[in-house]
Amino acid sequence: MDQEPSPQPVLQLLSNHMTTKCVCVASKIGLFEAIANGHQTLDALEKQLDVPRRTLRMVADALVATDFLAKAADRYHNTPLTGTFLSGQPGKDLRPVLNLWDTVVYPQWATLETSIRDNRRTFGFQEFSPEQRHAFDMGVAALTAPSAQALAQKYDFSAHRKVLDVAGGMGFFLKTVLAEHPDILGTLVELPETAQAARQHLEQTPVSDRISVVEGDLFEDDIPEGHDAVIVANTVHMFSPETNLTLLNRIRQSVVDGAKLLLIDFWTDPTHTQPPFAALMAAEFQITTGEGDVYSVEEIDNWLAAARWRRTAHVQLAGPASLIVAEA
Repeated sequence: MDQEPSPQPVLQLLSNHMTTKCVCVASKIGLFEAIANGHQTLDALEKQLDVPRRTLRMVADALVATDFLAKAADRYHNTPLTGTFLSGQPGKDLRPVLNLWDTVVYPQWATLETSIRDNRRTFGFQEFSPEQRHAFDMGVAALTAPSAQALAQKYDFSAHRKVLDVAGGMGFFLKTVLAEHPDILGTLVELPETAQAARQHLEQTPVSDRISVVEGDLFEDDIPEGHDAVIVANTVHMFSPETNLTLLNRIRQSVVDGAKLLLIDFWTDPTHTQPPFAALMAAEFQITTGEGDVYSVEEIDNWLAAARWRRTAHVQLAGPASLIVAEA
């Protein structure tokens, strides 16, 4: 007879939410930074963080139990994981991603049932507070930084002289490419509010003199012409197939034959289940726009052909993100 399944995976799933929240709280109160340079007692941490000793102990012990902190006698210290990614040390800082999940993603996913039942946007950019918008911009930048760096290094930009980044947010992909390739000029086109914030951010970067920021709606205004490469990063997943086909057609009309289209997204297999992170994120995009989803390589191939593009490559970037290259 088949052995009855254990309920442990379900219970572990439920406790994962609690662990994540404890990690987010620890990050926000500065616990990981406070013990970055050595072991600390609760008494010392209470004074340093201005958090009651009793409740501080609850969070710290929960993180010891889940291997995010270590404890020797009465002193706490970071594990290699938290010391590397969450304590503010030089290297890859994932604290903005924690803040994104805690400030934006969790409130969004509280509306998932309504979004699924009603097939509509329930918590998108229009509903963001200023705090949530800032958390979104900084969190997405940290989350996509490895993909942006991989794009700049894995794709051969030597033949290009002017790159357009459509719906490029704060310009993180574009500035990373320009930093690696000093002979390239760049243009970022975004909606007015985002364009204004991007302009202020990019002015503080070493590549500011090579980036132009243009305000415009991709579906209403003319797409800037004169570019030999177009970046579309983490945009396709926000729209329906019909809207994406319209976008690909409009971009095609703005470039000459031979121009390259660089599509970065969570491209999936035909079943939409691999990579697993992409399958989970489909609901996030649905919540945000009411028409978002993740798409397979085969689906994008059909849209590209209909819009007179030809796929020439599919390259893995970082994590679940990959690059589809098409030629006009």
